[in-house]
This record gives sequence, structure tokens and C-alpha cells, in this order.
Amino acid sequence: MSRWLTAVALRLEDMVEALIAALARLRGRRHPVIIPFIGHGTPSRARIGARIVLGEEAAAPPALTPGALRSDEEPSDDAPEVPSSPRRRRAVLRASLARFLTVEVQRAPVTIQVPGGEVAVTTNRDGYVDHDVYLPEVTPGWLRVELAGPDGSSAVARVLIVDPAADIGLVSDVDDTILDTGLTRGLEFLRATLLTDVHERTPLPGAAALYRAFVNSNPGPRRPVFYVSTSPWNLHEMLLQFVSMRGFPLGPLLLTDWGPSHAGLFRIGAQAHKVGLVRRLLAEHPKLKLVLIGDSGQEDPEIYATIARESPDRIAAIYIRHTTGVDLGRNAQVDELAAEITAFGVPMLAADDSAQIAAHAAGLGLLDQAGVAAVRAELA
Repeated sequence: MSRWLTAVALRLEDMVEALIAALARLRGRRHPVIIPFIGHGTPSRARIGARIVLGEEAAAPPALTPGALRSDEEPSDDAPEVPSSPRRRRAVLRASLARFLTVEVQRAPVTIQVPGGEVAVTTNRDGYVDHDVYLPEVTPGWLRVELAGPDGSSAVARVLIVDPAADIGLVSDVDDTILDTGLTRGLEFLRATLLTDVHERTPLPGAAALYRAFVNSNPGPRRPVFYVSTSPWNLHEMLLQFVSMRGFPLGPLLLTDWGPSHAGLFRIGAQAHKVGLVRRLLAEHPKLKLVLIGDSGQEDPEIYATIARESPDRIAAIYIRHTTGVDLGRNAQVDELAAEITAFGVPMLAADDSAQIAAHAAGLGLLDQAGVAAVRAELA
């Protein structure tokens, strides 16, 4: 029965997308546009992701200035306040809906230009490229990878090459962990997603300073940051803009595809998505320990506890933010789980704010005192 429902859902999706495609072409969206995602990997292997959709005109590859490739630059001034009005709210709503009403270019040829040669791939039924490429032992840091698609479309993807000598990597949830989305509050989540411009999206207090402290509290190789979320890939550009604008360290955004697929009717579940990604990161970087950060609103505590039980020697610490809007019973449940995992041998803390996380991490030697002071200063 489930296979039949999946087949029907896929067929309905194809019909809806065909209708959207016809309307899009009538409105002038006829040119393939490559939307690159931030890739990640090691000096010998990397994972490259992108999506091809129809746009109004062919897009030139974005210029990558040295500053655009840096993840160590200081955050810019606070984003300017943007005046609100009914007309502007309608414009934000249209832009938000446009992120989801895309026309994917299926089975399109794409060439990935990497050091050492070219790799030819093809987009899948949803217009995605998701491909592992081999590298000739490139230098750790940010790597520029050029993508070429149909009808002259092109783009440049940024790829984080993790230094094999890095000691700690940070894995962070997004919704209600760095970004206040109201995911547990229904209508509030829809308002934030559809009616709030990225300039108005609110970061969790002290979170950006905390993440910079994790990245910079190490005299050795720079520590990588991975953002893991069940948000759809449609939000990649918006989330990337938020991360950059609010002073978070740049890192791969590892999202999901919403909609029917052979794996399910709607999307991959949080357990399968996040557990699978963390396991893969541990396998790809065998000497890297991870700090896991999430919130109590959904399944992060249980997901991270699963990883801790599987690989206790690879998890340096787990931090769970108490989410507003959840009942006290849930917070008590998370506190009990934190005590259990800590007794098991992996430090786990359920915290109310970034300062508590910073102080605890400093006690474990994961942050220096300058980092703790920076977090407290941002909260002041």
C-alpha cells in the first residue's frame, strides 16, 4: 500500500510541476539557472551539491572575492532595520513562495570542474546534483569549484576542505538553535517563514559569538562548522544570507528535499536525516571529534543521545537549548536525558542561554576564556 501511495504522490507531483513549469514559461522563466550549495570534504574527496531551476534570464557565475571565501572575518554591523508595510509584506510573501514554486530541470548534464580535471554528472528528477568527487590532495580551506550546465548556465560553488589535523568540529541545528523560527508554535513558524524578510529574522542571543568562540578557541587548524536541518534546500540561499549577515562562521548547510520520493511521501525524518549526516561526518573525518548543538523543541536531544551511545569517544560535548513554548515536562525529560548521557561518559548540558554553554565548554577545555567573555559581551 505504501509503495502505491508513493507512486501516486510522485505522479501527482509530476503533474503539478508540469503545470507550474507551463505557467513559469509563460511568465518568461525559460533559462536554466544553477543554484550552488556549499560543499564539504577532505583534501582527497569532497561532496558537491547544486540545483538547476528555470529562471527569467541566464545567471552569470557569482564573483568570489577573498572576503566571500573567508569564514574568519568579523561580523558586520547589525543588519539595518527594514520598515514594514502591507505592500512590503506582500512582496516578502511573494518572494518566500517563489522559493518553493520552482521549476526543476531534470536529467540535465552538469560538468564539475575540480583540481585535476572535470566530472560529468546529471541532475535527478528534482533537479539536484549531489556528487562525491576525488581531489588530488588539495590544501585545506575554501576551494572554488566551477559548475557548467545546459544552455551556457554556470555557477561557482564554495567547498569547505576540512584540515585533517583539526581537533573539533561543530554540528548545529538551525531552527530554534541559531535562528528563532517558532517551529514548535505552528502559526508563528509560518509567519516567520513566509512573512518575515531575512533582514528581520532573529538570531538566538549570543549564538553567533558562541560559534565564533568554538571556531577560534584553538591555536591549531581552524575548526569546521556544519549546519544540519530538516529545512528544505529551497531555503539554502536565505539561510546562507542569514548566517553571513549575523556573523556566524560560514559552513555547509546540510538540508533536505521536501516532497514525495521513493524514500517517503513527504520528506526524510529528522532521526534518519541528522543521524545519517553525523555518522557520515564521523566516517569522513576519523580524527575529528564533534560538538553537537540543538534545541529541546523537537528530536535533537534523542538524536544526539543516539550518536553519543554509538560513538562516545568521538563526541566532545552535546548542548541542548531549552526552547520557549514547550511544556515543562519536555524540559524535565531533556534534563534527565542529559544527566544519563553525561553519566555514560559524554558531557551533555541542557542550557537556557549561550553563556551557560560557553562556561560549560570552557570547563571542558573546548573554549578559552576570551571566547566566554565574547559571548557574555554579546549578551550584555
